[in-house]
Amino acid sequence: MCLSHAEDLAEKVAAARARGGTAAAKVRLLQGRRLRLDSPAALVKFTGSLLQDALAGTVDADVARTVLYGVSVQLKAVEMVRAADVEAMLAEVRQLTNEARRRGA
Repeated sequence: MCLSHAEDLAEKVAAARARGGTAAAKVRLLQGRRLRLDSPAALVKFTGSLLQDALAGTVDADVARTVLYGVSVQLKAVEMVRAADVEAMLAEVRQLTNEARRRGA
């Protein structure tokens, strides 16, 4: 007999379905808030909003914890991209400086 037709497990199956539906609704709530989280300022704003929602009870603590972990990973990624951009700009400035010196010499 399969799990969904086992009479002795009907209550457990119904409870599992309810938990799954609740979790899916929480994910949809967060997906409706898709923002550009590609700068430290945007991440700070999003984090503040999420903290307020968690304190108000509109976002489950486990969901908030998971999202905050994602924010920390995103912040590190943003910092790495910005550092690479700065390195690229610095290399370009060095190249232009060297070319200007050669022309002036």
